Amino acid sequence: MEALELVCLCDDYDLKDIFGSAFEEHHPWIHLVNPDEVSVPSAIRHAFAFNPGPNAFLPYPNLRLISSAGAGIDALVRHLGVAPDVAISRVKLEEQAEMIAAFAMWHIIGWQRKLLDYPAQQKRKEWKPINRTTPSNFPVGILGYGHMGATLGRRLYDLNYPVTAYASKARNDDGINIVSGTEGLLQIANNSRAVVNLLPLTDATTGILSSEFFSVMRDDAMVINLGRGGHLVEADLVSALEKGHPASAALDTFATEPLPEEHPFWSCDKILITPHVAGDAEQTSVAQFVARGIAQFENGKQPDGIVDRNRGY
Repeated sequence: MEALELVCLCDDYDLKDIFGSAFEEHHPWIHLVNPDEVSVPSAIRHAFAFNPGPNAFLPYPNLRLISSAGAGIDALVRHLGVAPDVAISRVKLEEQAEMIAAFAMWHIIGWQRKLLDYPAQQKRKEWKPINRTTPSNFPVGILGYGHMGATLGRRLYDLNYPVTAYASKARNDDGINIVSGTEGLLQIANNSRAVVNLLPLTDATTGILSSEFFSVMRDDAMVINLGRGGHLVEADLVSALEKGHPASAALDTFATEPLPEEHPFWSCDKILITPHVAGDAEQTSVAQFVARGIAQFENGKQPDGIVDRNRGY
């Protein structure tokens, strides 16, 4: 491939610092540059972005493809500075889907077996089995049944967990019941012992984890948000936990990141917080995926991770 400059656009992280060595070693035809290193902005056709600022794209009138540095692309699809004819690609890696599935399963199995309760017993030198609930008696709901949701669903199904998923179209996927619409969503909330959110963030899914959803959850259920912070109405969750529906929550994404020190989530003992680490992909794999997508685009083909901007994912 002919050498090209890939401008890094991110307000939160230094993408060139994080991914530069991976591109340099394995894809030397791609030169990562920060905005202040671009000599001819009109020559830039490609951007490498994640949570870019409001004016990030303004200097590049001939931009043709934005490659997201992660799986989340809501900040790009909703960005007012991205022209309608600019293509957007998201990272879509098998290893990332497996990592997220494993992360969700750690929470699910931990909640099912009450594994986090044992350290307190250890301190008391207390020998007392807490819970022997079997997977077959522990229904799990998955919100979103794309690549990541389906990966998690299959892993849970293979371990004999009853799995119901929520998606835009109702169907059956080899034993996994997939429901849709408001009725299907509330069915998952009402029946599940653990609910995992893996939805893309769109206008239709913003605030989907709200008081309406929580009010019909079981008092022995856990909600696990691995989607985006915008899916969750934070005040509604605090209120719902106080009422006991659901019983607990595990949150990996937040409306504001890093989570502010004064945020009430920090002091809520019913919430387990992790700093957006569920699907951290290895830099070399991300660089390989992005480089392949750019090469496909430059050769007149559609990149593997191309986003349908009308659908928002």
